Amino acid sequence: MKAVLLNCSLEKGKNDTDTEQLLNESARIFQKEKIDVERIHLRDFHIKFGITTEFDQEEDWPFIFEKILEADIVLLGTPIAMGDKSSIASLVIERLQGYHKLRNRKGQGLFYNKVGGAIVADGGFGGARTAAQSIHYSLSMLGFTFPPHASAICNDKLDDQKPKSAACIESDVVRMTYNLIHFSELLMFNPIPVVGNTIEEGKIPE
Repeated sequence: MKAVLLNCSLEKGKNDTDTEQLLNESARIFQKEKIDVERIHLRDFHIKFGITTEFDQEEDWPFIFEKILEADIVLLGTPIAMGDKSSIASLVIERLQGYHKLRNRKGQGLFYNKVGGAIVADGGFGGARTAAQSIHYSLSMLGFTFPPHASAICNDKLDDQKPKSAACIESDVVRMTYNLIHFSELLMFNPIPVVGNTIEEGKIPE
């Protein structure tokens, strides 16, 4: 299995943010369970705005989109900005929305049988539940599957402490990560049936 971890922090990748630290904890579990992990810090890439399938030669979206297509698990990590998910998290979801009419080879939604999850670094600002709900709703409408407790919310500020000492790691991050793995295994051996889940509109990618 493959997991892609999308860091939607507003800071450059060189900065060790709370979002990055929480994603690190999830990545350790994936690696422990022999799952290939791809880490992408989106702030370090150039992504254009728009709900579209068109690629611009001047942007990095084709690389990011290919990694999402290859993954069985897609995990978004975001800080809280003005009481909601970051603008980068919104941007990624908007770009994915451009593909909602495309179908896989079976005629299902392009993101069917992929498992989604969210890590929200609240940092005490509030709004984490709203952010997680927004991510869940948007990705589920695009065809992603979400297990129980598919989001990990951390209200602690991690700057002055080791991440593993934060209560949210064991209570949220560990539980969420293992639930994502379990559902991905279920879908791998028992994919969503084609009957009743096909739509004729849209192109089927090669």
